[in-house]
Amino acid sequence: MSKQHSSSILSGIMITAGSAIGAGMFSLPVVASGMWWWYSVGCLVFLWILNYLSALYILEANVQFPPGASFDTIASNILGPTWNTLIGLSAAFLMTILLYAYFSAFGNIATQTLQWEIFNTNTWWQGLMSLLLGGLLAVIVWWSTAAVGRISTLLVVGMVVTFILSMSGFALQIEAVKLFNQTTQSNYYFSYVWAALPYFMTSFGFATIVPSLYKFYGRQPALIKNSLLGGSLITFAVYALFLLVTFGNITREEFIAINEAGGNIGHLVHAFEKGQPNTVMSNILTLFSNFAIMSSFLGVSLGLFDFIADKFSFADDSKGRFLTACLTFLPAGIASFFFPNGFIAAIGYAGLVMTFGFFIAPYFMIRKIRSTPKETTFKVGGGAPLLLFFLLASILVGVCKILTLLDYLPQW
Repeated sequence: MSKQHSSSILSGIMITAGSAIGAGMFSLPVVASGMWWWYSVGCLVFLWILNYLSALYILEANVQFPPGASFDTIASNILGPTWNTLIGLSAAFLMTILLYAYFSAFGNIATQTLQWEIFNTNTWWQGLMSLLLGGLLAVIVWWSTAAVGRISTLLVVGMVVTFILSMSGFALQIEAVKLFNQTTQSNYYFSYVWAALPYFMTSFGFATIVPSLYKFYGRQPALIKNSLLGGSLITFAVYALFLLVTFGNITREEFIAINEAGGNIGHLVHAFEKGQPNTVMSNILTLFSNFAIMSSFLGVSLGLFDFIADKFSFADDSKGRFLTACLTFLPAGIASFFFPNGFIAAIGYAGLVMTFGFFIAPYFMIRKIRSTPKETTFKVGGGAPLLLFFLLASILVGVCKILTLLDYLPQW
């Protein structure tokens, strides 16, 4: 068993926030552009509650096992091998679709930044940039986990610094007429909330980190709970600030062009730059977006890399890591080449898969645990009513995504 940490809650808070905040936040203003500021905050509150409950229920299941047990182990022992297989497939699909989203974002941000004329002739060039830039980071993951750790540390530091600088600069330019959408006849559209919910679901996504926190802190559920609370509140604050600054600088009319172009990260950054006379702030925002993409790419790809290596029992030598790398990166990379503007769509599909694996499955785990008289060191309050709310709210998010795919719900 790894050494258990009992002194500082700060590490747990940072791990929680770091696992949630990333490139996915760039999807939020795009999918929220139909409902705008106030309804976006409402969505943030709702999805924060749902994700926090998911993390707590997973913790309640996790404490039934020794520290170090993976989510696969927990699901398999509580729900059986069939559920474990379904959850494993969901996890693999989730990481692959997110990896595709970040491949796509690489090509888009590069073409928007470089503004070469050749990029306007064919999306083939954007797909090629996705492969090239994503491939460079793929080499790092193939090389060693230690290399990923060192580079990720630098990226996170860079991401924090550039986020603070860019948001501070753009916050000074917030215009009330834009933020409160006073440039159009109708201010807010509640009907756009439903299609946006799965994207907000994906952007939080810190419940996946619970087994790692349990391994880190050991049998100290109160400390883990407080870490989840603190880290998730930081995530909430960052997202609320990002939406505030975005809607205060970019009009709703400008989002029409962003959405029609595909809503990728580069399109959003370019819209910021058009209204920004200070090129220094624009460059800092571009740096932040690149740091966020690279950090998210490395985190997701390392998780998928280890998952594939474990499932196929590939050796941790040059040949084994090469085979693992091929299965990890080629599907997402090739998909980004042929479909270079799928960032927003991929984030939405990820939300649907997360709903099943990390929301509906934990409901059944807790139901089964509580049906036995076994004592536990941690139990989420609220009893059956809160657990039922958690299930119904999770199903609502999944149904919203399905109805959106069937064109029954309006989209931003």
